[in-house]
Amino acid sequence: MTTKNVLTVIGLLLGLQGIGIFVGGEAISTQAFAALNPDATGIQIGAMLHEAMGVMCLMVALILFFARDLEPAAGGKVLMGASIGIALTTAHGFYNMFTTVVAPPLPLLVMMSVLALVGLVTALKTQGGNAEGSAENA
Repeated sequence: MTTKNVLTVIGLLLGLQGIGIFVGGEAISTQAFAALNPDATGIQIGAMLHEAMGVMCLMVALILFFARDLEPAAGGKVLMGASIGIALTTAHGFYNMFTTVVAPPLPLLVMMSVLALVGLVTALKTQGGNAEGSAENA
């Protein structure tokens, strides 16, 4: 896949995820923290934090979506940063899944892991291609 295509796919999926997290913040808080039996205040706080997280997902999605028109080398750098960020966020989700009572959705964690891997591979290919191109120009 090209850098532009990967930025588009990740941007769109993060945008949809952000909208889902924003709209479903209360349901997510209720289900993810069910083992803690949160009261109405706890669910409200969780919902507000999920709304903030949803807006941040939308922010990153917009950055990635607008980065599609960058030159491949610059787009590859944006993609590398986004992929590392997604990998860190996903690792945190797995950490919570295995060490706490919080229950993040496994399908989402798997999807984000795949996106991080595809993004990293594509970014590395872009960087490798640019290194070869600049060596040929020298």
